[in-house]
Amino acid sequence: MSASAALWLSIILGSCAQVFLKRGVTPSGYSSSEQRSYLSLLRSPWFWAWAFSFVIATGLWLLAVARIPVSYAFPMLSTGYVIVAVLSILLLKERVPAMRWIAILVITIGVVVISRN
Repeated sequence: MSASAALWLSIILGSCAQVFLKRGVTPSGYSSSEQRSYLSLLRSPWFWAWAFSFVIATGLWLLAVARIPVSYAFPMLSTGYVIVAVLSILLLKERVPAMRWIAILVITIGVVVISRN
């Protein structure tokens, strides 16, 4: 696997992991202020999807930074903000305000500048 592919897969899986974790700790039927017990969390498939995705994303990250300068790779993680925002709309039915999209756009422009270097 190329270092670039490992980097992008790491970013995508890491972003998915964040949404899986959010879904696992606030399932339907629970208000966001209620907490689940640790035992019920361990029985959640969303928790295990998070754990699996996070472990694989970390392994891919290690492969990527072994071959790509970290000064390039680390800022690329910021593209995860876009992915998480889109997934949170699609999967969690969250609302993302316009000001947050503007902030994500500014970060994305920075990523584009870095990637062209």
